[in-house]
Amino acid sequence: MTLARTLRTLRYLRPEQVMHRLWNRGRMPWFASPLYTRLCLAPRHPDGPLRFPPALWPGDRDNGGRVLEGSIRLMGGDHPMATPVDWRAQGHPLLWRFTLHYFEWLADLEAIGGGRASARARALIDDWMAAHPRPDAVAWHPYPLSLRVYAWLRHGPFVLDGAERAFGDRYRDSLDRQARHLARVVERDIGGNHLIKNLKALIATRRCLDGQTGADAEAGLEHEVSRQVLADGGHYERSPAYHLQVLCDLLDVRALIAEEDAPPPAWLEDAIQRMGGALAFFRHGDGGLALFNDGDVGAPGRLAAADRHLGGRRATPASLPDCGYHRMAAGGALVLMDAGPCCPDDLPAHAHADTLSFEFSHLSRRIVVNCGTYAYQDAAWRNRLRGTAAHSTVCIDDEDSAEVYGTFRLGRRPEGITGTRHEDASGMRIAAKHDGYRRLGIIHHRSLALSHDGRRLAGEDRIENSGAAADRRIAARFHLHPDVAAKQEGAGAVDLRLPGGGSWRFEAPGEEVRLRDSVYAPRFNEMRDTRQIVVERASGGEDCIIGWEFRST
Repeated sequence: MTLARTLRTLRYLRPEQVMHRLWNRGRMPWFASPLYTRLCLAPRHPDGPLRFPPALWPGDRDNGGRVLEGSIRLMGGDHPMATPVDWRAQGHPLLWRFTLHYFEWLADLEAIGGGRASARARALIDDWMAAHPRPDAVAWHPYPLSLRVYAWLRHGPFVLDGAERAFGDRYRDSLDRQARHLARVVERDIGGNHLIKNLKALIATRRCLDGQTGADAEAGLEHEVSRQVLADGGHYERSPAYHLQVLCDLLDVRALIAEEDAPPPAWLEDAIQRMGGALAFFRHGDGGLALFNDGDVGAPGRLAAADRHLGGRRATPASLPDCGYHRMAAGGALVLMDAGPCCPDDLPAHAHADTLSFEFSHLSRRIVVNCGTYAYQDAAWRNRLRGTAAHSTVCIDDEDSAEVYGTFRLGRRPEGITGTRHEDASGMRIAAKHDGYRRLGIIHHRSLALSHDGRRLAGEDRIENSGAAADRRIAARFHLHPDVAAKQEGAGAVDLRLPGGGSWRFEAPGEEVRLRDSVYAPRFNEMRDTRQIVVERASGGEDCIIGWEFRST
């Protein structure tokens, strides 16, 4: 079974991806050797940094205060930061350790400001340089390497303010060495947002250091943007959180180019404007992002800064047809539905088995949600929250509509997915279907209809038996936001009360409706208990329809 699952995964990958992965892994012992460091990363003593990228994103003063006093909080986890620092941080997950090595927390120290904060930044950078003289698997992994190089450059004026010349020389030498290594390990095997980060860092080092590294990075970024930013402005990984990341990266590149009093290239400005509209599409009334695929609801400060750099919130499209998302909004009610592929065929890392899931909010209150992403390395939760049952959609026989496994793997997946949005005098309607359960002989059809006054959301889930006569267990799940108070009212209804006022009723006439426990993870390493509405029935081997509605009361 494991071999078959692996083959179902590999069939979607591009041959050049596999070759890049094998090539990169084969070189790892060489990169970790003292000989590589001596021959290929010997100091060149560049004269730069000549320039510094603008700092566009706000820091967290509270965390800056922690760092100043000898600790740090990242992704909900604390760690001592007294020098010498335990950079290995073995008690934390890999993603947390990566985040430590990003050095994006320099923005938090800079938010404090002053000579003591800049001296603290220099001490931590010096400590890191002493602890990491040559490439290793974590600190020098190309992803944290890219973010660190950019962060050191972006916060260079703050870091170097009051520095002795000897530190400045060490700092510049280390930046140069890191950039030269990054140019050799660009993540062409992964692609996606990782590759955007790599190329952004190389563009910055070429423009800010000695210009000898990253000569092809701008052409490479243009090529990747043409692949990754779809015509509707959505990022092809189909994750609102990673969409925001890539948009912020492109805003960084635009600001760097503007430092030279040069207009941004047309391809870059066009991509930014289209992505700005798609960013507005994914935001609920509370300002945060919807939880489709991996990611979180977004940091309010970063979202607000993105709006400023875009020149204000962009016009919101009704659909992202290339990305496969649809939106209905009326009377303060908002519905977002995923009716697209799980992921790009060759990049399954952030895919969830969430096809035809939806989220529903009213004004600033979320009502129906997806469960989110608690962690990447937590085996107990990673694929549980990637699974179909953790999303507000239909699950058949407690199986996933897409074969999520490992940490970032995806085997079998829906292929026949369609979705359309219509609007007429009665309101708005989304109709979609997918064949993720074709192995069970099932096609799932879902339609959602929102009235023009936004006071009624009606849904219909039709389970089409495509030929297999087996009896299947059907479960339509509606995960509720933790702030929603839910009370069972008879066998077929649930009353919902929102904080601050407002109430809704869920009904599924003729069906057995139950409230069950669920969880909600709006950010990494943050999880809240909540409830879910479950409508469950047997198919009897025939086509069946589950009708339901949310109605404002």
